[in-house]
Amino acid sequence: MDHYQTLGVSRDADANEIKKAFRKLAMKHHPDKGGDEQQFKNIQQAYETLSDPQKRAEYDNPNPFSGGDPFGQGSPFADIFGDIFGRRARPQVNPDGMIDVTISMLQAYQGTSLVVNTGYSTLDLTIPQGIDNGAKLRLQGQGPQRIADIPPGDLIVRISIMPEKDWGRERKDLFKRAEVDVLDLITGCNVTITHLDGKNYELKIPPGTQPGQKLRMSGLGMIDPNGTIGSLNIIIEGYVPTIKTDTDIEVLNNIKRKYGKQIYR
Repeated sequence: MDHYQTLGVSRDADANEIKKAFRKLAMKHHPDKGGDEQQFKNIQQAYETLSDPQKRAEYDNPNPFSGGDPFGQGSPFADIFGDIFGRRARPQVNPDGMIDVTISMLQAYQGTSLVVNTGYSTLDLTIPQGIDNGAKLRLQGQGPQRIADIPPGDLIVRISIMPEKDWGRERKDLFKRAEVDVLDLITGCNVTITHLDGKNYELKIPPGTQPGQKLRMSGLGMIDPNGTIGSLNIIIEGYVPTIKTDTDIEVLNNIKRKYGKQIYR
């Protein structure tokens, strides 16, 4: 089987031409769309070889012993050299595949189920609660099957989590910014915190809380593989209200005088 003929490209085709040809043929012959499964496997094998510079070079310039290794299995020299150097022929295995899946922080918090297309199959993927950015899931036997007579390899699913505005994460702890009126920071108050899942929680702001201070809400973070739940940490950001009446400003000035602060005139 000539990989170049399979993809319908010339031997001097560049990576871009090879990719375009593969996408066109893969769409046409994909088994899910009624295409021929063996033809699809041939197309995939051709692309995997020609899209990899090293594999393509080896394909274009094959090993002179590729037709029959004089020291391979079945050779009278195989056992001798194997005993001397401790070598044995490696069993053939199908390679592992890898795909990238992007989820939201809410999906990471709650866990989720997705349907993913690997390029050679469609499968249901369960993502556990609390999964971290960059984590990898291994699905046994769901990888590519370049060699038809042996089981397929595993599929590695690499997880990426999209950033969420005003939210952050450090392992199992979550962080959220909350803007609070500085007058409320002075006197203390209760504020409503809306979590990723839309649930509301009341947070008590103690009198004298400073901007930049972090207040912890236990048990509202991510869950880790051991079943331990982290905290939701609220980072306080103060904002100054607009006070326009002379009476109100004088009340505040009297408070400033009481604490020895300079009065603006």
